[in-house]
Amino acid sequence: MIKKALYTVTAVAAIIAPVMAAEWETDIAKAKERATAEGKAILINFTGSDWCVHCRRLKYAVLDTPEFAAYTADKYVLLEVDLPRHAPVEATELEKRKALSRQYNVSGFPTIIMTDAGGELLDGVVGGGVTYEGMKMCMDRALARQESLKEARKLSGEERAAALVAIYNEFPKRFENAAAALRKEIAEHDPQDTTGMQQQAAADAQMQELMNELSHYGTHEYQGKAKVYDTYLAKAHPLNRVRIMERKRADVIFPCLNIMLLNAKTIDDIYTAKAYVMKEAETCYPEDIREEMIQALEAQFAEPEKMLEGIKRRRR
Repeated sequence: MIKKALYTVTAVAAIIAPVMAAEWETDIAKAKERATAEGKAILINFTGSDWCVHCRRLKYAVLDTPEFAAYTADKYVLLEVDLPRHAPVEATELEKRKALSRQYNVSGFPTIIMTDAGGELLDGVVGGGVTYEGMKMCMDRALARQESLKEARKLSGEERAAALVAIYNEFPKRFENAAAALRKEIAEHDPQDTTGMQQQAAADAQMQELMNELSHYGTHEYQGKAKVYDTYLAKAHPLNRVRIMERKRADVIFPCLNIMLLNAKTIDDIYTAKAYVMKEAETCYPEDIREEMIQALEAQFAEPEKMLEGIKRRRR
């Protein structure tokens, strides 16, 4: 009797499990179209399915659970943006996914973003350690923020700007860079700049110009991208200077350094790589931390012979 009961429970679970599984889109345009038609928000999962342990943990512990599927069913259209390292992805599709990651300033995996049907940022969470309860709290907050934005946009002029600023100030700091459209809207409704957003909007516009110019270069066209970064560093808005330095280090300097070291065959190659990164460090770190970072780089090259030997071992 007990075995029969267990069999029945298992069979029922097998039948209802597919119903409880969340449905994920893979195309942002389709997700927006569905969200608009169904009156829902969008939840985007930026993941690395074949290399990110924390992504897999989040998928197992939260995103694949019946609780998550049930909660999001009538509230969110789900979108997975997968950036694998080994699985083949058509080049155009991969670039679309990377562009979406850049749009929302995704720098860590997994990153979960909640947006409205038009793609406006509402909230987000980074890391695979979040529980279902923590995710639900974030999703609830995003939906409440969506309603607050709708109410604020019924106002006009400085009153609207003030209401939007109050909402903006509650955004998670980690996602501020992805809220450029909201900063621009606040500035447009506050010509006297009582909110202080005019400068933020001007800085955002310059960063968008920079990103537009960089979009003409491929991932490994480092020389061309370096010239673009240097041009913008020379005329950087005060709010952008550190941001541009950070982007150049991540997008050009350290990728180039890694390539130089991976291909190093002699001690002279190590010294050439060191000279390159030391020269760049003079202009790509803010003054308050520049000396400290230069010392840290010096320490990494303290034993060039040992470094070269380690590189050769990894190549074997």
